[in-house]
Amino acid sequence: MARTSVANTHLDHRRVAPEGRFRRPRLYVVGEAPGAEEAAQGRPFVGPAGRALREMLDEAGIDPKQVRLANAIPFRPIAYSKDRKPRNRSPTIPEVDHYGKAVLNDIRRSKPSVIVALGSTASRLFGESQSISVTRRTKRHFNGHVLRITFHPAYVRRFGGRNSDVWHRAVADLRRAWQDSAAHLDPSRA
Repeated sequence: MARTSVANTHLDHRRVAPEGRFRRPRLYVVGEAPGAEEAAQGRPFVGPAGRALREMLDEAGIDPKQVRLANAIPFRPIAYSKDRKPRNRSPTIPEVDHYGKAVLNDIRRSKPSVIVALGSTASRLFGESQSISVTRRTKRHFNGHVLRITFHPAYVRRFGGRNSDVWHRAVADLRRAWQDSAAHLDPSRA
């Protein structure tokens, strides 16, 4: 992938707001940023990575009606190639710091049982900077919420796809987060 300069990086300002159960979701799942399909539809996780995430949630036995989906930033970060075609890019740390406040406010208002950060950009929003391989192994906390970290579904798709080792690890992480949320609802299960 070619490196892009700041001069040819932008945001698509079509906002993609959080979606799903607002009051006390069992899981609040945070990804990186919207892609082209998400920006076009105004909904999180509707593109290829979103379809993979929904399959993983299903495989983990998670009720989608108990989940809220969001991104670390609500806008698609884009860079332009030499031929001026827009491409997805990772959000910058300043973008996450600035725009991430909206998702953190939504988390405070919705009061989820467990937060799940998908990938390094989302984990940075919660103050984590270690690799996903390290952070996914432990239950963490953020502002009184249990925090679980796992691989972003785009990473899973790129490095193995369905039925790969990384897919199974991500599903296991989601299942652990779901079990943590049950313990949060019923403290005797902790």
